[in-house]
This record gives sequence, C-alpha cells and structure tokens, in this order.
Amino acid sequence: MTTSSAPGVAASQVSLLRQRNVQMVFLGRLAVFMADVIQDVALIWIVWELTHSSTATAIASMSSRTPLWLFSLPAGAHADSAPPRRTIIAANLVCSVLALLVAGLSNIGWVDVPLLCLFAFAISTCRTFEAPSFYSLVRGLSHDGVDTQQLNGIADTAKRTARLTAPLLANALRGVTSLFNLYAFIGLFYAGMAVAGRRLEVRDFRGERKQRKGLVADLKEAMGVIRQQPALQYIIVAECLFNAAYGACYYVFLPRLTLDTTGGGTSGHASAVTAFGIGGMVAGFFSTRLKMGRHALAYATAAWISIGGAFGLMYFATSLPVIVLLTALAGAAMAIQTIALWSGLHAACPAEHSGRVYSIWRLGADTAITVSTLTAGVVADAFGPSIPIGVVGIYVFFAILLARRFTVGRTKTHALE
Repeated sequence: MTTSSAPGVAASQVSLLRQRNVQMVFLGRLAVFMADVIQDVALIWIVWELTHSSTATAIASMSSRTPLWLFSLPAGAHADSAPPRRTIIAANLVCSVLALLVAGLSNIGWVDVPLLCLFAFAISTCRTFEAPSFYSLVRGLSHDGVDTQQLNGIADTAKRTARLTAPLLANALRGVTSLFNLYAFIGLFYAGMAVAGRRLEVRDFRGERKQRKGLVADLKEAMGVIRQQPALQYIIVAECLFNAAYGACYYVFLPRLTLDTTGGGTSGHASAVTAFGIGGMVAGFFSTRLKMGRHALAYATAAWISIGGAFGLMYFATSLPVIVLLTALAGAAMAIQTIALWSGLHAACPAEHSGRVYSIWRLGADTAITVSTLTAGVVADAFGPSIPIGVVGIYVFFAILLARRFTVGRTKTHALE
C-alpha cells in the first residue's frame, strides 16, 4: 500500500519552484522590479544628461519617491479592506499604460523633464497602492509547505535578480535606442506582473474583512497595534533612521561617485547597481534556507549596520572597482535586512492590520528617503560625495544601536526589573 504525503510536507522536501504560487511570485515580482529598476536608472540618466546637476537629479528622483509617503496610509487602509489581488492587477496595468505613454509621447517630442517627473509621480502612486496589497497577499499564498519567510525570500530574490539584470539591459538598450524608449520596456514589464497576478492561487487569510472607518480611525487602530508590539516599534524607528542615510547614499552619492568622480559614466553607474543586485540575489537565495524566527530582528540589526559600513567605506575608495565591490556587499546585506523585516512584521502584526501597519512603516521609511535624497543633492553639489558618504557610515552605526536600545532593548530591561 502506498502512503500519501501529508499536505503539510516541509518545503525543504519539495522544490519551491515547482509550486505555482512560488513561480508566479518570482516571475511577477521579477517583472515589476525590472520595471522599477529600469525606471530608476533611466530617470537619473535622462535628467543628468539634460542638466548635469545633482540637485536636478535628486528632485527627479524625489518625484518618484513622494507618492510613497504621500499616499502610503490610504494605500494601507485600502489593502486591508479590498481584495489584494485585484489591486495588484489593476495597479500594474495602469503603470504599464503610463510607461507606454511616455515612450509614445517622447517620439513626437512632447516629453520634457517636468512632464517626465509627472509621469514618474503617477507610476509611483500606483506602485504605492500595489505594495501593501502584495505584502498582505503573501499570507494568502503561504500554503502547501511554503511559509511567509520563504515567499518573502523568493520575492526578494526576484528583486535582487532585477537589480542585477535590469541595469545591464538598460545600458545595452541605451546603445541602440533613445533613453526615453526604455519606457516601452518598462511598460511591458509592469504588464507581466498583472498577468502573474491573475494566475496566483490565493486562500482566505483574514479572520475578518477590515471595514473602512475613515483614514484617522484606521491610523489610530493601527497605531494601537504598534504600541503593543516593541518589535514593530523597532522596525519602524530603525528603518526611518537608516533610510535617512540609504536614500542619500544610493540615489545621490553612489551615482555621483560612479558617474562623475571616478569617471565611470553611465556604464560605471550601471556596474554599481548591477553589483548591488548580485550581492542581493546571492544573499536572497540562501536566505530561504535560514530559519530566522525570533532572531529576525537580530538579522535586521546586523544587516543595517553592514549596509551603512559598506557605504561609509566608500570614503576611502579611489577607484570604480572598489566602489562596485562595496556596493555588492551593501546589496547582500540589504537582501537579508529586507527579508528579516518582512518576516518580523508578519510575525508581530495580525493579518487584519497588516496593510496599515506596513504602510505606516513605509510612510516613515520613504519620507526619510525622499527628504535625504533632496538634501543629499544639495550637499553633493557643495562638498562632493566622498566626505558625506563617510559621515553617513558612522551615523548608521550609532542610529541603529540607539533605536534598538530605546525600543526592544527597553522592554527587555523592564522585564528584568
């Protein structure tokens, strides 16, 4: 007599990529992150080529970051009250249409930098609503032996794979077509996520459907959950402090170092972004074998400090290869940090509140990136990128340790009294 396998068979005994949901998560997130990364580098390249100003480049980058904090809370409330898969499909279809419009309008001479920033703002708005819905949806995809940490690892591996391949693709396409035409490929990639979303098999993952009470009431309810969970407090505070450094380093100082200071040009910047992807892809792949569990915040702490250290060491870097190597190390640490934070959030937050808590986290984190990106543009024009990026490395070390001390650290102290 043959014994059938239990439905809860461990994922280590089954190839993750044989499962349909895992395949769709990987392919769909790969497509959407390919679109995001190509848009990030295309926006920087276009504005730098037209203005040769770090300030102008920072303002353009800020146009795609602003919706992430401007609409974060409404997006989280929407994610808790609406079917997340429907939001994912609709948001990516709209992103696809907008990107294709940029490519079409540019070919008849109707697109300039301000209009490009407006389109970037609109695409980012759609992505702002898509992100918490996907984060919530992960709970509904974790079945047949696959847990949320593994799905987070698969999604992050897709993200890092995109960081590896998208800059290379963008740089190769730049040699055969105009920069604006990159938006045609961006549109196709966003459409890929919409197609993958339709093929996901989602189980019911909420004990109850969140009823909308208004934005203020939604915020108060989510803040009540956060006040009860020191782990959530630490994640939010530390991520805000960290992103105040990360936005400046990744979106301003790193492009300036690679495009200008080391003379690497667009190829140098593409190499650095690719290295960031390589480090992240390798770390993300192996993270699916980790069982972070209650140690997720320790992994996140080590990763935050490692990222800050990698960027800070660029103060001593005088050549492009060294900067590329340090960027790869930062990318590896970033993958561990992202997976640890997502796993920590899933563990500490009830499913009915996950969209709003996620959005509060992203609100603070993306506000920090937006403000630091704009500020760093002015600083880089005034002092160059090397000294500021060295200061940032020191700042991250102390900021993360202080955040831990006054959130989860304070709770442990009280427990001993």
